Amino acid sequence: MAKQISELKLGILGGGQLGRMLIQEAINYNLTTLVLDPDADAPCKHIANKFECGSITDFDTVYNFGKKADIITIEIEKVNIEALEQLEKEGKLVFPQSRVIRLIQDKGVQKQFFKENDIPTAPFQLVNSKEDLLNTNFAYPYILKQRKDGYDGKGVMKINSIAEIDNAFDAPSLIEELVDFDKEIAIIVARNQKGDIKTFPMVEMEFNAEANLVEFLISPSTYPDDIQERAEKIALHIANALNITGILAVEMFVTKNGDILVN
Repeated sequence: MAKQISELKLGILGGGQLGRMLIQEAINYNLTTLVLDPDADAPCKHIANKFECGSITDFDTVYNFGKKADIITIEIEKVNIEALEQLEKEGKLVFPQSRVIRLIQDKGVQKQFFKENDIPTAPFQLVNSKEDLLNTNFAYPYILKQRKDGYDGKGVMKINSIAEIDNAFDAPSLIEELVDFDKEIAIIVARNQKGDIKTFPMVEMEFNAEANLVEFLISPSTYPDDIQERAEKIALHIANALNITGILAVEMFVTKNGDILVN
């Protein structure tokens, strides 16, 4: 017999501010919330029904935590995928699905997914080391991004000349053509198991130049309807191509000539 929604236990990997907002909404559905986070004083600690302090990247810790929940979700992408895959095999619901999280964790796989699905993005090349950078045909300056673990501007650097390669990441990365953009935008997409899909209105993002973090979100957007409609179409295409169940934030550039590229 299927459980009523109020009987379900929602396991959240990550106890940060996004997790806290998720719990605040889960309360409206009388869901029991379980949270795992390595920070003993994480923002979710005092509002989750049960809080556990532990690694979200360790297989055993994530697996044993997930066994206690009916549904497992994430509030940060850097989690142990193998544990989530095993939990799915055993019948646990994981949203977004582990295969989607695996793709999101690797910027190189993301870019290849964009290319294979005709999703507009800046030209790129995958590299494995500094030595590869010496053999690329990309014109300077270009953007170098580590394939894994980058966030909030970390793991990203601008390479202006061959002289800067000594200070470049010596790890699997991708190089990307420098985009002359007007502004960064984002659309949040929500999609369920049936394929029903909705978008939130497009927002514009303004960044703090020193911290490289979002400082202001502009909503409603000041862009004309045609740009907003094109951005929404791209976001919907990505969510459907992924066949995702869950919520996805699609970040994009609006270029100076009006093109839209997924970042």
